[in-house]
Amino acid sequence: MPLKSFFLGALLPTLLLGLGTVLMKLSMREGSSIANYLMSVGIAVAAVGFAGTVIGSGWVSQPRAIFFAVSMGLVWAGAIGSMAYAVSTLDIPLSILAPLTNANALVAVALAAIIFGEWQSLHLLKLISGTLLIVIGAGVVSTAKL
Repeated sequence: MPLKSFFLGALLPTLLLGLGTVLMKLSMREGSSIANYLMSVGIAVAAVGFAGTVIGSGWVSQPRAIFFAVSMGLVWAGAIGSMAYAVSTLDIPLSILAPLTNANALVAVALAAIIFGEWQSLHLLKLISGTLLIVIGAGVVSTAKL
């Protein structure tokens, strides 16, 4: 993977999503309701999307593309709302929650393998080894709190 691709596709999203999770907890600590938190995040996402539409490639109005984008937004909002509830109401520490929820990569790998046929280019032994390491790592990190 070229360095630019690694930075933009892997490192930057990892850093931003990690920071975002911490910002979520800060928002919950300051008394935000889950609904107001999701609405505020949604406004920010809409503003970035609007700016990208104006500055970037413009509006693409393919119905199926919009359907999948809206579906992703609903799924993402459900996940983030659940995490916000766990942090604010159930008082689950991020040090436990973050490693467990970041095992979501396994769901993405499994679905991509099936839906996009990526299973054909996967090395099965490496996939199984990596899956075990992710599961073991998430379990170990989530128990690291004294």
